[in-house]
Amino acid sequence: MNNIENNINTKLETETEIKTDSNFTYVPIVFDKSHLLTIGKRLYNTSLDLIRELISNAYDADATVVNIDLRQDEIIITDNGSGMDENHLRQYFTIGSQEKRLYSISPKFQRKRIGEFGIGKFSALTIAERFIIETQQSHNKFRARLIFDSNDWNNDPENWRVPCEFLPFSFTQQNGTTIILRKIKKTLEPIYVARHIRERLPIGTENFRVFVNGNEVKTTSIPGKRFPVNFTTAFGPITGEIILANIPQIKQSMADAGVVIRVKNVSVTKTLFGFEVSHSVGLNRIRGWINSDFLPITSSRDNVIQDSDEYLAIYEKMKDVMRNILGEAKNLSLQKENKQASEILRDALDKIGKAFKKNSQMFQDNNNDINPPLGVETIQNPNSEEGYSVSRAQFVNSDKNAKFKDSQNINKKPKTKRGIFISLANRAIIRRMHFRNLGIVCRMERFGPKYPPSFLEQDIIYLNIDHPLYRKQLNNSALLTMFIATLITKEISLKKYPSDTALAFDLQSQLLTDAFKDTRKL
Repeated sequence: MNNIENNINTKLETETEIKTDSNFTYVPIVFDKSHLLTIGKRLYNTSLDLIRELISNAYDADATVVNIDLRQDEIIITDNGSGMDENHLRQYFTIGSQEKRLYSISPKFQRKRIGEFGIGKFSALTIAERFIIETQQSHNKFRARLIFDSNDWNNDPENWRVPCEFLPFSFTQQNGTTIILRKIKKTLEPIYVARHIRERLPIGTENFRVFVNGNEVKTTSIPGKRFPVNFTTAFGPITGEIILANIPQIKQSMADAGVVIRVKNVSVTKTLFGFEVSHSVGLNRIRGWINSDFLPITSSRDNVIQDSDEYLAIYEKMKDVMRNILGEAKNLSLQKENKQASEILRDALDKIGKAFKKNSQMFQDNNNDINPPLGVETIQNPNSEEGYSVSRAQFVNSDKNAKFKDSQNINKKPKTKRGIFISLANRAIIRRMHFRNLGIVCRMERFGPKYPPSFLEQDIIYLNIDHPLYRKQLNNSALLTMFIATLITKEISLKKYPSDTALAFDLQSQLLTDAFKDTRKL
């Protein structure tokens, strides 16, 4: 053993080959050059990722305009960046080059450079047979064309060089680089290329514009309530914005939901920070982004390293941010439901009022045992030409166990129209219908899914917004109106005939028939 150690030390010091000693040898590390293309292909899952990588290089080179021309048999990407000289070309084809780490800020626009690993260009030959670079840099009066051919590369296993032709410098041509991918194996659709660029690159950054087949790729404005994100971790600052998007329910999709994580202003991945498996209200409306330049990312640049200390520090704080936003989402959702419930209750009472008018003989004043709720005489609205009137909605603090004591307060109007729908999430909705000397009070409230859909207490008809049958019809206002009218007429009929369910049912049936017989569609 000592002899081997001595041999090793001796050979390392003298740097001579050890081939004569049978007890020791060197094992070379060999890299098959054809595998380089395989690595490029696996690191970039789609052809769109390759396009993103090539545009990132233009961004790092301080380009202000990038033009992408998608043709049937070739793709041309042209930028007006700083261009490359011979040294830059050598760096460009150095795998794992440290140049962008050593010079992480671009000289002209002070951009945080995006490129990092230097493997993206090799993936170009997975979608095209030939990869051509034409570049010019006025600083060194340099212009050249480099051709990377997949067939030439694979057919010569010993040759690791790429032919580069020096061209005469053009005084009429601006600085920049043109990438040409020829003999395309897969055609790319402009609409998908534009969307990928919009989602993954710093579009909207000052002095940076990208065009696909002549059409500029622009950021998409998302309407909704915005929540700024700004906090600091031990590793650095986090900035961003989360949007509770105003999206029609039919278009709300969990596939589109999420917060994009950006590193150096480039989108890396999208996440909901642990809420993916929850059923929180408004989760499918979450959009937005956060930027963190210190996050370590995977070599394919399509995810962050999730078990890193840097990401864990962000993850815990973002969970709190998400929890607060989803709480707000629930509050806004309940407000919207309360407004809808108020309108549904008004429509239901309006239809019932018309049915009362057609069946006024059923509610004669001289028969004390048929008064529906509320059993307090009221004065008919003199301005009502219909013979009945429905009050404006009043929103009061929700209290499931409280008794409604002061019936006169429900007629108190809010001071301002805007004040009607303030802080509605945990509020009850009250409306009252007047018919002759009768007053019917309805109170819509959230009692939970296990509570009955309606009940009568202290001459008030309570309607349960949380009942499954109510919630099942939230997207159909006509059916929901009929459902509420059915509950109200049930309670009225049972109030009139408490000991005869057959008569109560007949009365309810007559009222509903007269209320809805002219309705064309449910």
